[in-house]
Amino acid sequence: MTPNEVIEFVKEAKAVLPRTAAAIEDLSNKYQRLSERQLDNAREARPTGESVTKFIKADGSVALKGGVERITFAGKSVEVEREGLLDGAPCDEWHVDLLRLSAARHTARRLLSKGHRMAETPVLDAKILSHAAKAPASIRSALEKTIEKSMSDTAGSGAEWIPDTWSQQLYEEYYTPAGIDALFNVVDIPGPIVVPSITDIIRPYLKGKVTSDDPAQYTASTPTTANTTIEPVGFAARVLIDDAAAEDSIVPLLPEIQRRLSRALRDGYEDAMVNGDSTATHEDAIATWNARSRWGASGLGGASDHRRAFKGLRRIAVDRSTTTDQSAGQTVAKVMEELMGGLGERGSMDAVILVSPEVFFKKLMTDSNVLTVDKLGQNATLLRGQLAAISGVPVVMTRWLTADMATTGLYTGSGAKSGVLVVSREEFSHYQRRASLVELDKDITRGAFNLVATLRRTFKTLSGSSSKVVTYGYNWL
Repeated sequence: MTPNEVIEFVKEAKAVLPRTAAAIEDLSNKYQRLSERQLDNAREARPTGESVTKFIKADGSVALKGGVERITFAGKSVEVEREGLLDGAPCDEWHVDLLRLSAARHTARRLLSKGHRMAETPVLDAKILSHAAKAPASIRSALEKTIEKSMSDTAGSGAEWIPDTWSQQLYEEYYTPAGIDALFNVVDIPGPIVVPSITDIIRPYLKGKVTSDDPAQYTASTPTTANTTIEPVGFAARVLIDDAAAEDSIVPLLPEIQRRLSRALRDGYEDAMVNGDSTATHEDAIATWNARSRWGASGLGGASDHRRAFKGLRRIAVDRSTTTDQSAGQTVAKVMEELMGGLGERGSMDAVILVSPEVFFKKLMTDSNVLTVDKLGQNATLLRGQLAAISGVPVVMTRWLTADMATTGLYTGSGAKSGVLVVSREEFSHYQRRASLVELDKDITRGAFNLVATLRRTFKTLSGSSSKVVTYGYNWL
Protein backbone atom coordinates (compact mmCIF):
# COMPACT_ATOMS: atom_id res chain seq x y z
CA MET A 1 0.00 0.00 0.00
CA THR A 2 1.11 3.55 -0.56
CA PRO A 3 2.26 5.77 2.32
CA ASN A 4 -0.89 7.87 1.97
CA GLU A 5 -3.08 4.77 2.28
CA VAL A 6 -1.25 3.73 5.44
CA ILE A 7 -1.61 7.21 6.95
CA GLU A 8 -5.34 7.41 6.19
CA PHE A 9 -5.91 3.92 7.50
CA VAL A 10 -4.09 4.60 10.78
CA LYS A 11 -5.99 7.88 11.24
CA GLU A 12 -9.22 5.94 11.01
CA ALA A 13 -7.84 3.30 13.38
CA LYS A 14 -7.06 5.88 16.04
CA ALA A 15 -10.50 7.41 15.68
CA VAL A 16 -12.30 4.17 16.52
CA LEU A 17 -10.00 2.83 19.24
CA PRO A 18 -12.48 3.55 22.06
CA ARG A 19 -15.42 2.12 20.14
CA THR A 20 -16.95 -1.32 19.84
CA ALA A 21 -15.62 -4.64 18.61
CA ALA A 22 -17.61 -4.11 15.39
CA ALA A 23 -15.46 -1.10 14.58
CA ILE A 24 -12.32 -3.15 15.15
CA GLU A 25 -13.66 -5.87 12.85
CA ASP A 26 -14.40 -3.29 10.18
CA LEU A 27 -10.86 -1.92 10.45
CA SER A 28 -9.48 -5.44 10.26
CA ASN A 29 -11.35 -6.10 7.03
CA LYS A 30 -10.20 -2.82 5.49
CA TYR A 31 -6.60 -3.50 6.48
CA GLN A 32 -6.80 -6.97 4.96
CA ARG A 33 -8.14 -5.62 1.67
CA LEU A 34 -5.28 -3.13 1.48
CA SER A 35 -2.78 -5.89 2.22
CA GLU A 36 -4.37 -8.20 -0.34
CA ARG A 37 -4.15 -5.58 -3.05
CA GLN A 38 -0.52 -4.91 -2.27
CA LEU A 39 0.47 -8.59 -2.19
CA ASP A 40 -1.71 -9.51 -5.17
CA ASN A 41 0.31 -7.11 -7.30
CA ALA A 42 3.61 -8.40 -5.95
CA ARG A 43 2.84 -12.13 -6.08
CA GLU A 44 1.21 -12.40 -9.47
CA ALA A 45 4.33 -10.93 -11.12
CA ARG A 46 7.45 -12.60 -9.81
CA PRO A 47 9.82 -12.97 -12.79
CA THR A 48 12.81 -15.27 -12.26
CA GLY A 49 15.17 -12.98 -14.17
CA GLU A 50 16.21 -15.77 -16.55
CA SER A 51 16.40 -15.22 -20.28
CA VAL A 52 13.40 -16.26 -22.38
CA THR A 53 15.90 -17.81 -24.81
CA LYS A 54 15.75 -20.94 -22.65
CA PHE A 55 12.48 -21.79 -24.45
CA ILE A 56 14.16 -21.86 -27.89
CA LYS A 57 14.58 -25.40 -29.21
CA ALA A 58 17.47 -26.79 -31.24
CA ASP A 59 15.55 -26.32 -34.51
CA GLY A 60 15.18 -22.60 -33.82
CA SER A 61 11.50 -22.67 -32.90
CA VAL A 62 9.99 -22.00 -29.48
CA ALA A 63 8.75 -24.72 -27.12
CA LEU A 64 5.26 -23.45 -26.29
CA LYS A 65 4.34 -26.33 -24.00
CA GLY A 66 6.58 -28.23 -21.59
CA GLY A 67 7.53 -31.84 -22.19
CA VAL A 68 10.34 -34.28 -22.87
CA GLU A 69 12.78 -33.36 -25.63
CA ARG A 70 15.53 -35.53 -27.09
CA ILE A 71 18.85 -33.73 -27.49
CA THR A 72 22.43 -34.71 -28.25
CA PHE A 73 24.83 -34.33 -25.34
CA ALA A 74 28.45 -35.58 -25.18
CA GLY A 75 27.88 -37.50 -28.37
CA LYS A 76 24.84 -39.33 -27.01
CA SER A 77 21.11 -38.86 -27.48
CA VAL A 78 19.37 -38.15 -24.16
CA GLU A 79 15.90 -37.09 -23.07
CA VAL A 80 15.49 -33.95 -20.95
CA GLU A 81 12.52 -32.16 -19.41
CA ARG A 82 11.91 -28.75 -20.97
CA GLU A 83 9.62 -25.99 -19.76
CA GLY A 84 7.31 -24.38 -22.27
CA LEU A 85 6.80 -20.69 -22.90
CA LEU A 86 3.16 -21.00 -21.81
CA ASP A 87 3.57 -23.29 -18.80
CA GLY A 88 6.96 -22.36 -17.38
CA ALA A 89 8.02 -19.92 -14.70
CA PRO A 90 7.86 -16.29 -15.91
CA CYS A 91 11.23 -14.88 -16.90
CA ASP A 92 10.36 -11.20 -17.22
CA GLU A 93 7.42 -8.79 -17.21
CA TRP A 94 6.58 -9.51 -20.87
CA HIS A 95 6.41 -13.22 -20.08
CA VAL A 96 4.16 -12.63 -17.04
CA ASP A 97 1.64 -10.74 -19.19
CA LEU A 98 1.74 -13.47 -21.85
CA LEU A 99 0.97 -16.15 -19.23
CA ARG A 100 -1.95 -14.14 -17.87
CA LEU A 101 -3.47 -13.66 -21.33
CA SER A 102 -3.02 -17.35 -22.16
CA ALA A 103 -4.73 -18.47 -18.93
CA ALA A 104 -7.67 -16.11 -19.51
CA ARG A 105 -8.07 -17.47 -23.04
CA HIS A 106 -7.99 -21.08 -21.83
CA THR A 107 -10.69 -20.52 -19.22
CA ALA A 108 -12.88 -18.57 -21.64
CA ARG A 109 -12.66 -21.32 -24.25
CA ARG A 110 -13.61 -24.00 -21.69
CA LEU A 111 -16.48 -22.05 -20.20
CA LEU A 112 -17.97 -21.22 -23.60
CA SER A 113 -17.39 -24.64 -25.18
CA LYS A 114 -20.22 -26.64 -26.72
CA GLY A 115 -19.79 -30.35 -26.13
CA HIS A 116 -16.38 -31.44 -27.45
CA ARG A 117 -15.98 -28.35 -29.58
CA MET A 118 -13.88 -25.64 -28.03
CA ALA A 119 -15.27 -22.12 -28.32
CA GLU A 120 -13.50 -19.47 -30.36
CA THR A 121 -12.05 -16.44 -28.61
CA PRO A 122 -10.97 -14.06 -31.41
CA VAL A 123 -10.57 -11.02 -29.16
CA LEU A 124 -8.24 -12.78 -26.73
CA ASP A 125 -6.38 -14.46 -29.61
CA ALA A 126 -5.74 -11.06 -31.17
CA LYS A 127 -4.50 -9.69 -27.86
CA ILE A 128 -2.05 -12.57 -27.50
CA LEU A 129 -0.73 -12.12 -31.03
CA SER A 130 -0.34 -8.42 -30.44
CA HIS A 131 1.55 -9.09 -27.22
CA ALA A 132 3.74 -11.71 -28.94
CA ALA A 133 4.77 -9.03 -31.45
CA LYS A 134 6.29 -7.14 -28.50
CA ALA A 135 8.48 -10.07 -27.45
CA PRO A 136 12.10 -9.39 -26.42
CA ALA A 137 14.51 -9.28 -29.34
CA SER A 138 16.27 -12.42 -28.10
CA ILE A 139 13.21 -14.59 -28.79
CA ARG A 140 11.15 -12.60 -31.27
CA SER A 141 12.46 -14.20 -34.45
CA ALA A 142 12.15 -17.73 -33.02
CA LEU A 143 8.62 -16.99 -31.84
CA GLU A 144 7.67 -15.57 -35.22
CA LYS A 145 9.02 -18.73 -36.86
CA THR A 146 6.89 -20.88 -34.54
CA ILE A 147 3.73 -18.89 -35.23
CA GLU A 148 4.32 -18.84 -38.98
CA LYS A 149 4.86 -22.60 -39.05
CA SER A 150 1.69 -23.27 -37.06
CA MET A 151 -0.38 -20.99 -39.28
CA SER A 152 1.11 -22.05 -42.62
CA ASP A 153 -1.95 -24.00 -43.73
CA THR A 154 -4.78 -21.89 -42.38
CA ALA A 155 -4.89 -18.15 -41.91
CA GLY A 156 -6.52 -17.13 -38.67
CA SER A 157 -6.22 -15.16 -35.50
CA GLY A 158 -3.56 -17.30 -33.88
CA ALA A 159 -5.68 -19.94 -32.20
CA GLU A 160 -3.74 -22.67 -33.99
CA TRP A 161 -0.45 -21.98 -32.22
CA ILE A 162 -1.67 -21.21 -28.71
CA PRO A 163 -1.88 -24.48 -26.72
CA ASP A 164 -4.71 -24.83 -24.24
CA THR A 165 -2.51 -25.07 -21.18
CA TRP A 166 -2.02 -23.44 -17.80
CA SER A 167 1.17 -21.83 -16.58
CA GLN A 168 2.28 -23.33 -13.28
CA GLN A 169 3.40 -19.92 -12.05
CA LEU A 170 0.08 -18.38 -13.00
CA TYR A 171 -1.61 -20.82 -10.65
CA GLU A 172 -0.12 -18.62 -7.92
CA GLU A 173 -2.75 -16.04 -8.83
CA TYR A 174 -5.30 -18.44 -7.39
CA TYR A 175 -3.29 -18.65 -4.18
CA THR A 176 -2.27 -15.13 -3.37
CA PRO A 177 -1.12 -14.92 0.25
CA ALA A 178 -2.57 -11.93 2.06
CA GLY A 179 -0.76 -12.37 5.33
CA ILE A 180 1.25 -14.92 7.24
CA ASP A 181 1.61 -17.42 4.40
CA ALA A 182 4.14 -15.16 2.67
CA LEU A 183 6.29 -14.95 5.81
CA PHE A 184 7.71 -18.44 5.41
CA ASN A 185 9.86 -20.17 2.83
CA VAL A 186 8.34 -22.60 0.30
CA VAL A 187 10.15 -25.90 -0.30
CA ASP A 188 9.03 -27.91 -3.35
CA ILE A 189 9.08 -31.67 -2.72
CA PRO A 190 8.36 -34.62 -5.08
CA GLY A 191 5.85 -36.21 -2.70
CA PRO A 192 5.88 -37.63 0.84
CA ILE A 193 9.50 -37.59 2.04
CA VAL A 194 11.45 -38.68 5.11
CA VAL A 195 14.01 -36.17 6.36
CA PRO A 196 16.81 -37.62 8.54
CA SER A 197 18.16 -35.46 11.36
CA ILE A 198 21.01 -35.56 13.84
CA THR A 199 21.36 -33.80 17.17
CA ASP A 200 24.72 -32.06 17.51
CA ILE A 201 25.74 -33.15 21.00
CA ILE A 202 29.26 -34.21 20.13
CA ARG A 203 31.50 -32.38 22.60
CA PRO A 204 35.22 -32.07 23.23
CA TYR A 205 36.97 -33.14 26.45
CA LEU A 206 40.39 -32.42 27.84
CA LYS A 207 43.12 -34.72 26.63
CA GLY A 208 44.72 -36.46 29.56
CA LYS A 209 48.40 -37.09 30.03
CA VAL A 210 49.94 -40.51 29.47
CA THR A 211 50.98 -41.73 32.90
CA SER A 212 50.94 -45.49 32.33
CA ASP A 213 51.48 -48.12 29.66
CA ASP A 214 47.71 -48.46 29.20
CA PRO A 215 46.33 -44.89 29.25
CA ALA A 216 42.55 -44.24 29.31
CA GLN A 217 40.74 -43.67 26.03
CA TYR A 218 39.49 -40.25 25.11
CA THR A 219 35.90 -39.65 26.22
CA ALA A 220 33.42 -40.35 23.41
CA SER A 221 30.15 -38.63 22.48
CA THR A 222 27.08 -40.19 20.87
CA PRO A 223 24.94 -37.97 18.61
CA THR A 224 21.21 -38.71 18.47
CA THR A 225 19.64 -39.47 15.10
CA ALA A 226 15.99 -39.34 14.07
CA ASN A 227 13.80 -38.69 11.05
CA THR A 228 10.72 -36.66 10.19
CA THR A 229 8.08 -37.65 7.65
CA ILE A 230 6.67 -34.82 5.57
CA GLU A 231 3.50 -35.48 3.59
CA PRO A 232 1.77 -32.67 1.67
CA VAL A 233 -1.91 -32.19 2.50
CA GLY A 234 -4.50 -31.59 -0.19
CA PHE A 235 -6.81 -28.56 0.02
CA ALA A 236 -9.72 -28.05 -2.38
CA ALA A 237 -12.30 -25.35 -3.11
CA ARG A 238 -15.20 -25.84 -5.55
CA VAL A 239 -17.56 -23.38 -7.23
CA LEU A 240 -20.65 -24.40 -9.23
CA ILE A 241 -21.45 -22.07 -12.15
CA ASP A 242 -24.62 -21.99 -14.21
CA ASP A 243 -23.69 -22.40 -17.88
CA ALA A 244 -26.05 -19.62 -18.97
CA ALA A 245 -24.44 -17.22 -16.50
CA ALA A 246 -21.01 -18.20 -17.79
CA GLU A 247 -22.03 -17.53 -21.39
CA ASP A 248 -23.66 -14.21 -20.61
CA SER A 249 -21.03 -12.89 -18.20
CA ILE A 250 -17.73 -14.53 -19.07
CA VAL A 251 -15.59 -11.39 -18.95
CA PRO A 252 -16.74 -9.98 -15.57
CA LEU A 253 -17.38 -13.43 -14.06
CA LEU A 254 -13.90 -14.85 -14.53
CA PRO A 255 -12.00 -12.45 -12.22
CA GLU A 256 -14.61 -12.87 -9.50
CA ILE A 257 -14.36 -16.67 -9.63
CA GLN A 258 -10.58 -16.48 -9.49
CA ARG A 259 -10.65 -14.11 -6.54
CA ARG A 260 -13.05 -16.21 -4.52
CA LEU A 261 -11.25 -19.47 -5.20
CA SER A 262 -7.99 -17.79 -4.27
CA ARG A 263 -9.39 -16.48 -1.02
CA ALA A 264 -10.91 -19.83 -0.06
CA LEU A 265 -7.62 -21.71 -0.42
CA ARG A 266 -5.59 -18.93 1.16
CA ASP A 267 -7.88 -18.41 4.14
CA GLY A 268 -8.24 -22.12 4.85
CA TYR A 269 -4.51 -22.70 4.73
CA GLU A 270 -3.65 -19.70 6.89
CA ASP A 271 -6.33 -20.65 9.41
CA ALA A 272 -4.70 -24.09 9.66
CA MET A 273 -1.27 -22.46 10.10
CA VAL A 274 -2.53 -20.80 13.28
CA ASN A 275 -5.32 -23.06 14.53
CA GLY A 276 -4.62 -26.44 12.94
CA ASP A 277 -4.43 -29.67 14.96
CA SER A 278 -3.98 -33.10 13.35
CA THR A 279 -4.44 -35.10 16.55
CA ALA A 280 -7.52 -37.30 16.90
CA THR A 281 -9.26 -34.80 19.17
CA HIS A 282 -8.76 -31.20 18.08
CA GLU A 283 -7.70 -28.94 20.94
CA ASP A 284 -10.44 -26.44 20.03
CA ALA A 285 -14.21 -26.94 19.74
CA ILE A 286 -14.08 -26.56 15.97
CA ALA A 287 -17.51 -28.15 15.51
CA THR A 288 -18.97 -24.79 16.60
CA TRP A 289 -16.08 -22.48 15.69
CA ASN A 290 -16.97 -20.26 12.75
CA ALA A 291 -13.87 -18.08 13.01
CA ARG A 292 -14.75 -14.44 12.23
CA SER A 293 -17.92 -15.73 10.50
CA ARG A 294 -15.75 -16.96 7.62
CA TRP A 295 -16.81 -20.61 7.33
CA GLY A 296 -20.59 -20.60 7.76
CA ALA A 297 -22.61 -22.78 10.12
CA SER A 298 -22.57 -26.13 8.29
CA GLY A 299 -19.78 -28.67 7.88
CA LEU A 300 -17.70 -27.44 10.82
CA GLY A 301 -15.48 -29.88 12.70
CA GLY A 302 -15.86 -32.84 10.37
CA ALA A 303 -13.11 -35.14 9.11
CA SER A 304 -12.50 -32.84 6.12
CA ASP A 305 -12.35 -29.62 8.16
CA HIS A 306 -9.28 -27.72 6.97
CA ARG A 307 -8.19 -27.18 10.59
CA ARG A 308 -7.34 -30.89 10.82
CA ALA A 309 -4.69 -30.68 8.08
CA PHE A 310 -1.61 -30.31 10.31
CA LYS A 311 -0.53 -28.91 13.65
CA GLY A 312 -0.65 -25.13 13.63
CA LEU A 313 1.43 -22.68 15.61
CA ARG A 314 -0.85 -22.60 18.65
CA ARG A 315 -0.90 -26.39 18.97
CA ILE A 316 2.87 -26.66 18.57
CA ALA A 317 3.33 -24.11 21.35
CA VAL A 318 1.01 -26.15 23.59
CA ASP A 319 2.87 -29.39 22.82
CA ARG A 320 6.23 -27.81 23.64
CA SER A 321 5.02 -26.00 26.79
CA THR A 322 5.85 -22.56 25.40
CA THR A 323 2.54 -20.90 26.26
CA THR A 324 2.17 -18.02 28.70
CA ASP A 325 -0.87 -16.53 30.42
CA GLN A 326 -0.40 -12.81 29.78
CA SER A 327 -3.54 -11.51 31.45
CA ALA A 328 -1.38 -9.46 33.83
CA GLY A 329 1.18 -8.25 31.28
CA GLN A 330 -0.44 -7.09 28.06
CA THR A 331 2.33 -4.75 26.96
CA VAL A 332 5.06 -4.56 24.37
CA ALA A 333 7.61 -5.05 27.16
CA LYS A 334 5.96 -8.33 28.22
CA VAL A 335 5.80 -9.55 24.62
CA MET A 336 9.56 -9.08 24.38
CA GLU A 337 10.30 -10.47 27.84
CA GLU A 338 8.00 -13.48 27.98
CA LEU A 339 7.36 -14.44 24.36
CA MET A 340 10.45 -13.29 22.51
CA GLY A 341 12.57 -14.28 25.47
CA GLY A 342 10.82 -17.64 25.51
CA LEU A 343 12.42 -18.46 22.15
CA GLY A 344 15.85 -18.22 23.74
CA GLU A 345 18.61 -18.01 21.17
CA ARG A 346 16.04 -18.46 18.39
CA GLY A 347 14.70 -15.02 19.21
CA SER A 348 17.47 -13.71 16.97
CA MET A 349 16.58 -16.04 14.09
CA ASP A 350 14.41 -13.83 11.89
CA ALA A 351 11.50 -13.87 14.32
CA VAL A 352 8.05 -12.39 13.67
CA ILE A 353 5.27 -11.30 16.04
CA LEU A 354 1.74 -12.32 14.99
CA VAL A 355 -1.16 -10.50 16.62
CA SER A 356 -4.93 -10.30 16.24
CA PRO A 357 -6.47 -7.05 14.97
CA GLU A 358 -7.94 -6.48 18.45
CA VAL A 359 -4.57 -6.79 20.19
CA PHE A 360 -2.93 -4.62 17.54
CA PHE A 361 -5.35 -1.71 17.84
CA LYS A 362 -6.33 -1.88 21.50
CA LYS A 363 -2.99 -2.79 23.06
CA LEU A 364 0.07 -2.33 20.85
CA MET A 365 -1.01 0.85 19.08
CA THR A 366 -1.73 2.51 22.41
CA ASP A 367 1.31 1.19 24.34
CA SER A 368 3.32 4.07 25.79
CA ASN A 369 6.52 2.16 25.03
CA VAL A 370 6.05 2.75 21.30
CA LEU A 371 3.67 5.71 21.23
CA THR A 372 5.76 8.59 22.49
CA VAL A 373 8.77 10.44 21.16
CA ASP A 374 10.85 10.02 24.32
CA LYS A 375 10.74 6.21 23.87
CA LEU A 376 11.25 5.81 20.11
CA GLY A 377 12.27 9.27 18.90
CA GLN A 378 11.32 10.01 15.30
CA ASN A 379 10.00 6.44 14.91
CA ALA A 380 7.34 6.99 17.57
CA THR A 381 3.88 5.66 16.68
CA LEU A 382 2.47 9.05 17.68
CA LEU A 383 4.41 10.68 14.82
CA ARG A 384 4.50 7.98 12.17
CA GLY A 385 1.02 6.56 12.74
CA GLN A 386 2.19 3.00 12.28
CA LEU A 387 3.72 0.14 14.23
CA ALA A 388 5.83 -1.96 11.87
CA ALA A 389 8.26 -3.56 14.29
CA ILE A 390 9.21 -3.93 17.94
CA SER A 391 12.96 -3.79 18.52
CA GLY A 392 13.42 -4.65 14.87
CA VAL A 393 11.03 -7.63 14.98
CA PRO A 394 8.14 -7.31 12.45
CA VAL A 395 4.59 -7.13 13.84
CA VAL A 396 2.08 -8.77 11.50
CA MET A 397 -1.68 -8.71 12.00
CA THR A 398 -3.61 -11.90 11.20
CA ARG A 399 -7.36 -12.39 11.45
CA TRP A 400 -6.84 -16.05 12.38
CA LEU A 401 -5.79 -15.05 15.86
CA THR A 402 -9.36 -14.37 16.92
CA ALA A 403 -10.94 -12.61 19.90
CA ASP A 404 -13.39 -15.31 20.97
CA MET A 405 -11.05 -17.55 22.96
CA ALA A 406 -11.47 -18.76 26.52
CA THR A 407 -9.08 -17.70 29.28
CA THR A 408 -7.21 -20.98 28.69
CA GLY A 409 -6.13 -19.83 25.23
CA LEU A 410 -8.40 -22.37 23.55
CA TYR A 411 -11.72 -22.00 21.76
CA THR A 412 -14.48 -23.57 23.86
CA GLY A 413 -17.57 -21.90 22.47
CA SER A 414 -17.55 -18.92 24.79
CA GLY A 415 -15.05 -16.22 25.62
CA ALA A 416 -13.73 -12.89 24.38
CA LYS A 417 -9.97 -13.31 24.73
CA SER A 418 -7.25 -13.13 22.11
CA GLY A 419 -3.53 -13.81 21.87
CA VAL A 420 -0.06 -13.21 20.43
CA LEU A 421 2.32 -15.61 18.68
CA VAL A 422 6.07 -15.14 18.32
CA VAL A 423 7.62 -17.42 15.70
CA SER A 424 11.14 -18.20 14.55
CA ARG A 425 10.63 -18.04 10.81
CA GLU A 426 13.79 -19.97 9.94
CA GLU A 427 12.42 -23.04 11.73
CA PHE A 428 9.22 -23.34 9.66
CA SER A 429 8.58 -23.90 5.95
CA HIS A 430 5.78 -24.70 3.53
CA TYR A 431 6.48 -28.11 1.98
CA GLN A 432 4.71 -28.08 -1.34
CA ARG A 433 4.07 -30.89 -3.79
CA ARG A 434 2.04 -28.75 -6.17
CA ALA A 435 0.99 -25.14 -6.34
CA SER A 436 -2.65 -24.19 -6.88
CA LEU A 437 -4.31 -25.93 -9.80
CA VAL A 438 -7.64 -24.91 -11.34
CA GLU A 439 -9.71 -27.50 -13.19
CA LEU A 440 -13.05 -27.11 -14.93
CA ASP A 441 -15.60 -29.71 -15.96
CA LYS A 442 -19.10 -29.34 -17.37
CA ASP A 443 -22.00 -31.47 -16.18
CA ILE A 444 -24.30 -31.49 -19.23
CA THR A 445 -27.06 -33.22 -17.24
CA ARG A 446 -27.31 -30.21 -14.95
CA GLY A 447 -26.25 -27.38 -17.21
CA ALA A 448 -23.49 -26.31 -14.85
CA PHE A 449 -19.72 -26.01 -14.65
CA ASN A 450 -17.66 -27.28 -11.73
CA LEU A 451 -14.66 -25.04 -11.18
CA VAL A 452 -12.25 -26.59 -8.64
CA ALA A 453 -9.05 -25.17 -7.19
CA THR A 454 -6.69 -27.52 -5.35
CA LEU A 455 -3.39 -27.23 -3.51
CA ARG A 456 -1.00 -29.81 -2.03
CA ARG A 457 1.07 -28.30 0.74
CA THR A 458 1.83 -28.64 4.45
CA PHE A 459 3.33 -26.37 7.10
CA LYS A 460 5.98 -27.94 9.31
CA THR A 461 9.09 -27.50 11.43
CA LEU A 462 11.94 -30.01 11.34
CA SER A 463 13.13 -28.98 14.80
CA GLY A 464 13.19 -31.42 17.71
CA SER A 465 10.03 -31.93 19.75
CA SER A 466 11.44 -29.95 22.68
CA SER A 467 12.88 -27.05 20.66
CA LYS A 468 11.39 -23.65 21.42
CA VAL A 469 10.48 -22.37 17.96
CA VAL A 470 7.14 -20.67 18.73
CA THR A 471 5.61 -19.07 21.82
CA TYR A 472 1.96 -18.30 22.46
CA GLY A 473 0.76 -15.58 24.82
CA TYR A 474 -2.94 -15.99 25.63
CA ASN A 475 -5.65 -14.37 27.76
CA TRP A 476 -5.27 -10.90 26.16
CA LEU A 477 -7.92 -8.15 26.33
